[in-house]
Formats: sequence, C-alpha cells, structure tokens
Amino acid sequence: MPNTVSYRFHRIFWSIYFALTIGVIGILFGYVLTFAIYLVAALFTPWRWASDRIRYAGEYVQCLAIRFLLKIQPWLRCETNLHEIVGFYDRYKTRKIIFVANHRSNLDTFLLISYIPGLRGLAKHSLFYNIFFAPFMLVAGFIPVEKGSPNSLMVGLKLLRDRLLLRNRSVLIFPETTRCDKGFPSVNKFGSAFFSLAIESQALVVPLSIQGTDQVMGRGDLFIHPFQPVKINLLPAVDASQYRDAVHLRDSVWGQVKAAL
Repeated sequence: MPNTVSYRFHRIFWSIYFALTIGVIGILFGYVLTFAIYLVAALFTPWRWASDRIRYAGEYVQCLAIRFLLKIQPWLRCETNLHEIVGFYDRYKTRKIIFVANHRSNLDTFLLISYIPGLRGLAKHSLFYNIFFAPFMLVAGFIPVEKGSPNSLMVGLKLLRDRLLLRNRSVLIFPETTRCDKGFPSVNKFGSAFFSLAIESQALVVPLSIQGTDQVMGRGDLFIHPFQPVKINLLPAVDASQYRDAVHLRDSVWGQVKAAL
C-alpha cells in the first residue's frame, strides 16, 4: 500500500466519513427506531409468537440500516455469497445457529452484522470504548468479555447459551479468540470450548471465511486503508447435534474455514 501524502489524506478522510455516517445512521436507526421496536416486543412478552415477530422486525430494520450504511461507503469493496437479509433464516429453518468465522480485523463484526439479521456474540471489553464499533456492539446485544480471562470467557459462553441460543437466537463466534497478525495467510487453531457450547445447545454451526479485512483495518491501524478488496464466504452448515466430541466438531469446522482460505 502506498505511503504518499495523498494516500494518507484519503485514509483520514474516509475514516472520518465512516465515523460520521455511523453516528447519524446509528442514532436514527440503530438506537431510536430499533430500540422502539425492541421495547414493543418486550411489552408483548406474554404472547411469545407476537413478541418474536416484532423482535424479528427490529432485527431486520437494524440489519438493513447497517447494510445501507456500508453501501454508502465508496471505499469498501466487499464480495460475498451471503443470503438476502429478508428471509435469511428460511433455508436453515431455525435461528439457533452459531456462525463461526476466522478473525482478521475489528471490521469483521461490523460487516457480518450488516448481512446477518439479529446477530450477537462475544466481544472484547475494550471494543465497547471504540467509537467506530461501540454503538452497534451495544445495540446488537454483544456480550463483553475480558481479554485473557478464561473465567470471563466461560461466563460469556454460558450467557450466550442461556440468553440467546436456548431462546432460538443466532450468535457469532470467533474461535481464534483474537485477531490474527496482519497479512497472515491462513487461520489459527480454534478453541474447543466454543464447540462444546454448540453440542450442548444442539445448534446448527455455519462457518464463514473472511479475507482482506486486516488489509483495511488490521492490528494497530487507527485509520482505514480504503479501496482494499474484502471477501466473505458462507460455507456449508454443520449440525452439532450429530457430534458428541467437541474436538471432532471443531476440527471439521476449522478444516472448512482453512480450506476456504
């Protein structure tokens, strides 16, 4: 990537533009409208069917808003085979899904919640202080965990199971537990605890491979590198209920992602 004055200007300009559009669209749709829909869903809690349908509507509004936000980012070049937002879960016939992806950048979560409605998961506690990502991490319902704390991770996994998966809600997992080094060509080994969660919940596991986001905003980057290509590939689902051993399930999913990269 060039290191000219012009390129540095583009990095700063598009980073500020990204932050400002997040602020405007995030407040109007991510907070105000989506929060209002979720509040109505909570009022209908005694009527589970109605509450779920209202909440689904809120998830679609939120996802479509974030998707619109990314469509007005001329610097973002993302190629993907992910399904259409409306009706996304119809082919799976369940929302009890763990989406598993390799982790290259803080941008990964933001991209995935713009394509997959109602996606939630674990996130480093420090991300909730990041002006680029904190607004949507909060409103999307991500659960903060302390980096390097096994106890915090186990508590977070239990919350994912009880609050989300057992209530038929999808979650996002990065089983590498941290971003890979910038430019790393493959994927680090996955942790098996995440796949024990899948077996306990009898969830569907859907792998995703992500490429290029570390070239846009990798470790140590304060500003984005605009116009770098990104690719997200949706891979075949794996039924965790067919497994009894978390290590075998982990290796099956890890092998899919590694092969795709």
